[in-house]
Amino acid sequence: MPRYRVIIHGQNFRLNVEGKWEKYGFYTPRFADAPDPLLAEHTALEEFRQSTKFHELMDTALNSDDDAPVLCGEDIEEVVPGTEAAKTAGLALYRASADEGAEPDASPNGGPAMRSGNSGVSEGPPSVS
Repeated sequence: MPRYRVIIHGQNFRLNVEGKWEKYGFYTPRFADAPDPLLAEHTALEEFRQSTKFHELMDTALNSDDDAPVLCGEDIEEVVPGTEAAKTAGLALYRASADEGAEPDASPNGGPAMRSGNSGVSEGPPSVS
């Protein structure tokens, strides 16, 4: 059965970092054995939702019910089994909070603005079961 690397992208996690509550996102690679990329994404997301790392993150996040964190799979690639790292990777956090006074859809580098909208990526609140 093929093995896939799935980059899990977590978004909209309201965390207290250095005494300040802000929205953060993260990326973390996960691996899944599956017959196709779609099932690999589903498997990787469900395994991550069951992980201690995810449960700890959800315990520290302070989101309202109508502003829940979101998980999705990105950059799904088939890999040669055995080439992935033996140890589970950590989370690469990034600050997602907008700069005070910034235009809502302004590009951070002065380039063309990007409108939020349907990116083609399925999103929804994380489910822990």
